[in-house]
Amino acid sequence: MLFKILREYIRRITRNYKIYAVSILGMSIAIIASFHIYHFVYKELSVDAFHTKREDIYRLVTKYPNSNTRSVQTYPSLGGLLKDNLPEVNDFTRIVPNSIIYLIINDNKQDEEVLFADPSFFDIFDFKLKQGDVGKFKENINGVVISEKKAKELFGNKNPIGDFIEINRNGNPENEKLEIIAVMENIPENSTIQTDFVLNISKDNIVHYTTINEKAKWSVAFTHLYVYAPTITDTKNFTNRVTDVLFEEFKKSRGGGANLNKANFQYDAQRLDTIYFDSADVTNQTKIGSRQFVNILILVGFLTLLLAVFNYILMNLGLNLNRVKEFKTKRYLGASKFNIYVQLLLESLINVLICFVLTLLTYPILNEFIKNLIGFEYNLSVWHDKTLLLSYLTIIICIGFITGTLEFILSHRAIFTADKEKGVNWTHSWISKKVMIGFQLFLFIGLTMCILFVKKQINYIETKDLGFDSENVATISPYGFNEVVINELKSKSYVNAISIGDILYQYSSFILEDVKIKDSQNELQAMVIRGDTNYLKTYNLKLLQGRNIKSSKPAKYAPYIQVGGSIEKTNDLIEVLVSETFVNKANLKSPLGTVFESNNINNAVIVGVFKDIHNTSLYTPIKPVVIGFGFNSLPIGMFQISYDKTYEKDLKSFLKDLYLKNGMTYFDRIEDNLLSKVDFKDIYKKELQLKRLLEAFTVIVLFISLLGMIAISLFITESKTKEIGIRKVNGATINEIMLMLNKDFMKWVIIAFIIAVPITYYIMSKWLENFAYKTSLSWWVFALAGGFTLVVALLTVSWQTYKAASKNPVESLRDE
Repeated sequence: MLFKILREYIRRITRNYKIYAVSILGMSIAIIASFHIYHFVYKELSVDAFHTKREDIYRLVTKYPNSNTRSVQTYPSLGGLLKDNLPEVNDFTRIVPNSIIYLIINDNKQDEEVLFADPSFFDIFDFKLKQGDVGKFKENINGVVISEKKAKELFGNKNPIGDFIEINRNGNPENEKLEIIAVMENIPENSTIQTDFVLNISKDNIVHYTTINEKAKWSVAFTHLYVYAPTITDTKNFTNRVTDVLFEEFKKSRGGGANLNKANFQYDAQRLDTIYFDSADVTNQTKIGSRQFVNILILVGFLTLLLAVFNYILMNLGLNLNRVKEFKTKRYLGASKFNIYVQLLLESLINVLICFVLTLLTYPILNEFIKNLIGFEYNLSVWHDKTLLLSYLTIIICIGFITGTLEFILSHRAIFTADKEKGVNWTHSWISKKVMIGFQLFLFIGLTMCILFVKKQINYIETKDLGFDSENVATISPYGFNEVVINELKSKSYVNAISIGDILYQYSSFILEDVKIKDSQNELQAMVIRGDTNYLKTYNLKLLQGRNIKSSKPAKYAPYIQVGGSIEKTNDLIEVLVSETFVNKANLKSPLGTVFESNNINNAVIVGVFKDIHNTSLYTPIKPVVIGFGFNSLPIGMFQISYDKTYEKDLKSFLKDLYLKNGMTYFDRIEDNLLSKVDFKDIYKKELQLKRLLEAFTVIVLFISLLGMIAISLFITESKTKEIGIRKVNGATINEIMLMLNKDFMKWVIIAFIIAVPITYYIMSKWLENFAYKTSLSWWVFALAGGFTLVVALLTVSWQTYKAASKNPVESLRDE
C-alpha cells in the first residue's frame, strides 16, 4: 500500500508540479525559520546544563547599597573563609577569567585570553580532560591545561603533554615557560565559562600578593567565587551568614571594626543553572541571556509553524477539490475511510519530511544570516547535536500527523457525502478556511503594527535630546601620564576641551548616594559624579542658575583604602553643580549656597544648577546628579575630552605613539581601549534584536498569507465559475463581478483589523512600560497597518478574480 501511495504521489506531483511546489515552498520557509529558532532556543535553555552538579554549585555576587547592579568580584580569601566557617560549603573554586597574556611563537607575540583557577575547578565543574592528570595541576604552579583546539593549533598531531609554551605578562622584560600538564575537551559553546587555557590561580600576581601579604588580604575584590554546597535549602539564609562571617573577619582585621558598614558586605547566591538568565544586572558578566527574548522566539516559532499548517491545509483542500472523483472511485472499489485517511496522512508526512531535508540542506547557506538576525554564535554539529535534530524531527512528524488529520476532517464532507443532483457542495467547509485566512490576516496586521511601534520607539531613542553632548566626547585613560597627556592634547586643534572626571553617561551601572541637606530635614538619593571646572564645557551642559565651579585640587590620595569601611574624605567646603531634579527632590527654593553632605562628601556647597540630563538609559527616570571635584581620596584615572570626531583616527594614532614614547611597550592589546564612547546600539541591543526579528517574521507571515490568499481566491473562483457565467449573461460587468468576489476578502481584513487593534494596543502598552521615556501609541500607525494590509490583500486576489470575471461565459456554461 505504501509503495502504491508513493507512486501515485509522485505521478500527481509530476502533473501538478507548480501547485505542489508552491504548497511545499510555504511549508519549507516556515520549517526552515522555525528550525533556526528551535536551534537557538534549545542551546539557550541548555546553557551550563552539562554540569552534573549544576543544582549544587553557587556563584556569590556582591550587592552594593543604592546600586542598580551586582558584581561577580569577591575577595580572594573569601572561599577559604567560608569553607572553614560554613558547614554547607563542601568545596570552592576561584577563577579570574579573561586575563590577557602574550603567547610567544617564533618570537612573535599572539595575545590570548586565559583563565586562572584553583585546582578544584576540574572537580566542581564537568570540564573533562582528554589527556593528562589534574593531580599535576595541583602540584605544579607553572602548569597549564589547554583545550583540544589549541593543542591541535600549537602542536598538530604531536602529544603536547610535558611540552612547554612561552608567555609574557604585563610587558615584563622576561618571558615565562609553562608546562602543558593536561589537554581538556573543548568547552561547549553553551557554557558561561569560556577559555582555551587554564592556569593555576596562584600564578595570578594579585592573588599571590594578597596570599603572602596579610595586610592586603582583604584589600581588593576581583576573583569570581563558586562554592559547591549541596545541602543549601535557603539561599537567603546562607547569604546572610556569608555576610555575618565576612563582617566579623573584617572587624578582626580592622581592629574592632570602626567605620565599617555592614551594608557593604551583602551577597546573593546564584545557582549555576540560573546564572545565564539571572545576570542582566551583574557587571563583568560576559555571557548573558534574556528569557524574555527566548519566550518571544518560542512564540514566533510556534506561530510560524501554525501559519504554515493553516496555509498547507488551505492549499491542499483546494487540490482535493479536484480529487473528489478520485476518492469516490476508490470508495466504490472498496477503499475504507481509514485507507483514505492513511493516504492523506502519508502524503502530508512526505511533504514535511521533504521540508526537513531542505532545512538541513539550506542550513550552511542561511546560518550566518540567521546568526546576525537573532544575534547568536551557536553552530550545528550533526554528531554533538543528535538530540536536537531528533527532537525537531519528532516535532516535524507530529506536524505531518496534525496536517494530514485536519485535512481529512475538513475534506470529509466533500469526499464521503454524495449529492447526485448538485455534485459536491463545498460552501459550508469554506467557513473554516476563511477563518484560517482571517487568522493569517490578523497576525500580519498585528505584526505590522508592532514593527511600526518598535521602530517609532527606537527612532525616539535615537533622536531624544539627552541634555549633553554624547557624540563628540570620549573617555581616555592616561595610564599615569596625566600632565603629559593633558599638555600634548591641548596642542591638538581637533581637541576642544579636556576634563579630569568620571564618565557622565552611567549606562551599565550606577550608585546613588544618600544626601542630607544641612540645616534642614530634607534627604534624597543622588548620583555623584566627579568632574573638574572644565567638565561643564566638555559635555556642553547648560547652566541655568549660578556659576561654574572653580578649579580645585583633589583630596590627598590614600594609597591603601580600607575596603568595606569609609574612604578618606576632605573637610574642605567643595563647590558643586546640581541638576534640576536634585533641586526639586531636595525641595530647595533657593538652591545656590545650600550646603549638604553624602556618603563620600563631608561639605558641599551648591554654586550652580544645570539643566536635567538623561545620563542613564531611557528605561529609568532622570536621577538627581551632583558634579564636583576633590571630594575624597579616591583617584580619578580618566579624562573626558571633547573633540572633532572626524579626526578620531588621528587621535587614536597620537595616543598610541604618546604611550609608546613613554615606555608602554606592551601596548598591543591596550590599543583597542584607547578611546571609549557610549555605544547606544549595545545599550538598546534587545530592542534592535526585536526589531530585526519582527521584520523577518512579518515578511514570512506576509509571504505565507499571500500564498494562502492566492490559493483560496483560486478555489473560490473555480467553485463559482458557473455563477459568474450566469451573472455575465444577465449583464453583470467585470467590476461588479470583481466586487462580488473581493468583498469577502475585504470583510475578513476589516474583521482581522478590529480584532488586532485592541490586542496590539495592549501588547505594545505593556512593552513600552519598560521605558521611563517613550513614544505615543499614535492612531495613524493602526490606520497605516490596516490600510496597507487591505491594499496588499486586494492586489493579491484581484488578478485572479479579474481573470475569472473576464472569462467568456460560454466556456463556463457550455456543459450545462
